[in-house]
Amino acid sequence: MTLLIYSCNEKVEKQKPEQISEPIIESKAELNTKSELYTDYSISAELFAKNVLKENLRKHTFDITDLEKPVHTQIFHNVGLQKIEAYSNKNYPKNSEPNYYEHFTLFVATYHSEINALKTFELIKMTSKENLAEYQLAQKEFVQRVKALNIGTKPGGMIVQSGKQIFSLVETCRETPIGGTWNEYENKFIKYLTKRGDEEFKVLNSDCGNDRYKIETRKASR
Repeated sequence: MTLLIYSCNEKVEKQKPEQISEPIIESKAELNTKSELYTDYSISAELFAKNVLKENLRKHTFDITDLEKPVHTQIFHNVGLQKIEAYSNKNYPKNSEPNYYEHFTLFVATYHSEINALKTFELIKMTSKENLAEYQLAQKEFVQRVKALNIGTKPGGMIVQSGKQIFSLVETCRETPIGGTWNEYENKFIKYLTKRGDEEFKVLNSDCGNDRYKIETRKASR
């Protein structure tokens, strides 16, 4: 028995203490990259829609491959597109499902990363400068994108990118859903898309009767 106890003690003494691994600390650059990758303003957009539509809020999710989705959603098609959502008033239209641009309050396209969203927004800005009549023989996808974008030029609207999302805020030639001017309505929406009070946004904006979107700078003031 004495020999057995001595043997066990000898084994314990010979065991090396376990190495305690150091915690992995990510670099600031890595953290910023992840922050950009996951910055998501879809909840902010829904809060805005709830503020506007209140108890009449209706949410739509469109399959990217669905051929029956609103034509205007074609402006979002590009690399990294994950989903398209929209909000509308459940009382409009009364006798059919919403499908046209003016049936909606807001379109939201979510991408895999902020880089994907930025690249697509740049593509939309480029598209807004083109004259469709000069490109009738161009690539079919390009022509469809121009047509989809032009849908919002007559009634009006604002397109803006923030985080992983691109937003298309629908306007009409009627009064805003909450009173005030359309410019105030646009600025109200922009306030939902920032964590800072002084951030500037490049937006595409079209007022009622305009024939195309124009690039403008808006400041998110709180």
